[in-house]
Amino acid sequence: MAILTLDHVSILSAEPQRVADFYRDFLGFGEARIREVPGLRIFDLFKGSDHVEILQTTDGRDPGAGGLKHVAFLSDDLQADFERFRTQGAHMLHQEVQHAEGCDFFFVRSPGGEWVEVLQYHGETSKS
Repeated sequence: MAILTLDHVSILSAEPQRVADFYRDFLGFGEARIREVPGLRIFDLFKGSDHVEILQTTDGRDPGAGGLKHVAFLSDDLQADFERFRTQGAHMLHQEVQHAEGCDFFFVRSPGGEWVEVLQYHGETSKS
């Protein structure tokens, strides 16, 4: 057996609708489908095979105890995405696209507080 691929990312938030709106408006996910399980309201968002769950506690647990450092998304036109995020008012963590060996990237912060990285690999370079 082997790990095949990322299945989903879960983000715990006190303001799940604002976070869902961010993922829809800036990252192209569809409208959230909301479901309930004991102690949680789950906002499921999909973009192709990508799946993000935004969790809201319903049993009094403090959502500040959760969260996520960052989620990374691959881009095919990083500069255009950077400009779109900037002009649409995203909370930018960089003033310009950053350059690293093998890829270029930038970070924004969603309304839920987690960092979102957008990156593009150079040429034939990939993450594997």
